[in-house]
Amino acid sequence: MDEELKVWLGSALNDPVASILLKYSNLTKTQFESILIDLATENLSINGLKYEEKAKIRSKAVSRGSFNRSLSQARKNIIASIYTVLLLSYIGLLRGSVFEEYEILAERLRDYMTLYTSYAEDPRAQTNLLKNIERELFEVVEKLAKPKELKPPKTM
Repeated sequence: MDEELKVWLGSALNDPVASILLKYSNLTKTQFESILIDLATENLSINGLKYEEKAKIRSKAVSRGSFNRSLSQARKNIIASIYTVLLLSYIGLLRGSVFEEYEILAERLRDYMTLYTSYAEDPRAQTNLLKNIERELFEVVEKLAKPKELKPPKTM
C-alpha cells in the first residue's frame, strides 16, 4: 500500500497540468504534497498512519513537526480560498454562471491531460501543448476576473 501511495503521489506531483495550476494557486509544492499525503492516507483507509509515517512519505523525508506545519499551512490556505469564494458569492460578485465556466475549464484541462498523454512520443508537442494550456488557463481566469464578469446583480 505504501509503494502504491508513493507512485500515486509522484504522478500527482509530476502531473504537468497540476504543476501549472499549483504555480498560480495559494499552495506551495510542499503544502500541496502534504495535503495530498494526508487526504490520500485518510481515503485509502490507512487511518492509523501516524504523522511521523506520513512525514516519511514526502519526496524529501522531514520531521513530524515540519510535516504538520506544512499541512496546517495548506489547510489554512485552502480554507481561506473557500471563504474568499463564499464571500464573493455572498455579495453577488460571483454568480452561478461563473462557476459553470470554471467547471467547463476544469473539464477542458482533463481533456488536455488525455491529449498530453497521447503525445508521449513527441516531447516537443507536449511542451507546446503545456504552453497552450497555461496561456488558455491564464486568459480564461483573467477574463472571468474582469470587472464585467465580477459584478453584483442589478437591483430594482
